[in-house]
Amino acid sequence: MVIHLDSIMGSAEIGLFGLATDKFMLISKLVMPKKARLYEKILGVKTTYVSVMGSILISPFIAANSNGIVLSSLTLQEELKKIKNALPETRVQILESKVTAVGNLILCNDKGAVVSTAFNKNELQVIRDTLDVEVHQINIASKTYVGSLATATNVGALVSIEASDEELKLLGDILHIPAFVGTVNDGVRFVRSGIIANSNGAIVGSRTTGPELLTITQALEP
Repeated sequence: MVIHLDSIMGSAEIGLFGLATDKFMLISKLVMPKKARLYEKILGVKTTYVSVMGSILISPFIAANSNGIVLSSLTLQEELKKIKNALPETRVQILESKVTAVGNLILCNDKGAVVSTAFNKNELQVIRDTLDVEVHQINIASKTYVGSLATATNVGALVSIEASDEELKLLGDILHIPAFVGTVNDGVRFVRSGIIANSNGAIVGSRTTGPELLTITQALEP
């Protein structure tokens, strides 16, 4: 597994500008083609440039696994059409909800999903149908924004150091992977903000320290 330290437009919070599954990568229009090609090589998947309401940020508004993509209700119709055309074999669905930062509220891989308690029954069904996995509502460290507090692939998960041992075990059981606590970018607890990863590799924020890299490797390496 290759782990690459990088920044995007000078920001080490690279996880805000993209996300990856084992089948595709979605990234911001800010990412230059040369850098996108490097990420493709490391992660072993093709890149699709996307946006939500024209924003340069990606992961706060999108949750995805290899089966499907859940989009914020802020997504414009032309943005939805572009994603569907680029990934015709992938379920793509806008989640009509007053909660718009869906990426911050959904943690998923191809085996399961952990979602915020803020979603109602109908929204849970849309998430379940789109991602095609079992969905469980839990909090992490009494916080509802579970998608920003962890990152998960099909081989492992890195979770905020605020998570309890019981929460860590529950996450691992739901996603069917080992889960470890850690930080990125020299102490940031919102670990999703500093990582773009899948089962093949990880792009990690440039401020991430050596000890943090060791934990990330332990958590995400097959």
